[in-house]
Amino acid sequence: MFKRTLRQHALAAALTLSAAVAAGWGALHALALKTEPVPAAAPGIYIPNLGNTLDEQTRNLSRLSQALRTGDRLVILGSSELTSNDLRFVPYRYLADELQMPVLAYGHSGFQSLGMQLVLAALADDLSPASRVVVMLSPGWFDGDGGLGPDEFKEHANPLLPRLLRQPEGRAQMARWLDDKGDAGVLWSMAAEQAYVFRQRLAGLWSPAHAAPAPEPERQGPAAAARVVDWDALAGEAQAAEQSQMTGNRYAVRDEFFNKYLRAIPEGGKTAYLPQPLTGRDELRELTALMALLRGRGVDALFVMQPLHPMVFKDLDRFEPVQRQVAALCQRYAMTCMDMYDAPFEVGTLRDVQHLGELGWLRVNQKIAEVFRP
Repeated sequence: MFKRTLRQHALAAALTLSAAVAAGWGALHALALKTEPVPAAAPGIYIPNLGNTLDEQTRNLSRLSQALRTGDRLVILGSSELTSNDLRFVPYRYLADELQMPVLAYGHSGFQSLGMQLVLAALADDLSPASRVVVMLSPGWFDGDGGLGPDEFKEHANPLLPRLLRQPEGRAQMARWLDDKGDAGVLWSMAAEQAYVFRQRLAGLWSPAHAAPAPEPERQGPAAAARVVDWDALAGEAQAAEQSQMTGNRYAVRDEFFNKYLRAIPEGGKTAYLPQPLTGRDELRELTALMALLRGRGVDALFVMQPLHPMVFKDLDRFEPVQRQVAALCQRYAMTCMDMYDAPFEVGTLRDVQHLGELGWLRVNQKIAEVFRP
């Protein structure tokens, strides 16, 4: 009987391991979403996620990649507040249409700090001092321990898994989250996503390039006529627009929202936060990772902490310890931070108990223009 020597066994094992590593690396490259040059688009773009098909994901990732790499579009990451596409002053309408600042807004309800970190980590090679990034933060993310949920991880991270595995910032945070919150359902969804991409590749939808070599030109900044803005006059218009829909209630929210959710609530009698300790532990850790990624790539981002309605909630002071920690992170990572939570409340800032109204978005636009306009 033929017997292998120890050296032959070692050589065979080494060859097998090398083949496995090569196959794994090839699979990572083959399954990773690609980026490609994208045609010029409307100045204001809003997408809730990368999309449901490989074509949508490729197009949206390509546009996001180009915006971060060139700075030709302001990138705004946020949660449910971004879905207010009926408002004049939501940034992807006002900044894009009236100030000629191209905007790409990404996110919807549940998209929090870690989701943002993973999306940006997948495009870490595109991040630089040229990138213009705005991050919208919500106090509710920090309620209890906070942190990104499983459904949101599946939605935003799964399409980017091969890219994240190649980036140390993304790989580390993804591994930590999986260790803390991953389960069989999450693991199955990860495998199913890659199986879908593999099937699409076999069907002939191979994207042409791993990194777009040259972007299509977008509009170059605001026109001269849009550089001078009478913010006080616009504030009056924005406040009047909201107040016209707040004529029938005591809370300075839109009447439709009051009638549906607040009519039975006594004034100042509602709590904003769960009765358990408000530590924000996981969310603060994930926000730290997001800021560290941006600072490590030289990105001077703007972070906006949104308010909750002081005429509705009676326990807003409970957020102060978390608020101080967020402020410390802004200082530690040299990020520009706009704290609307503590600002004097102006009627019209919120359309309901937590979502920005016309005046609230106008104030955010004013800060964006101050930080990012040439």
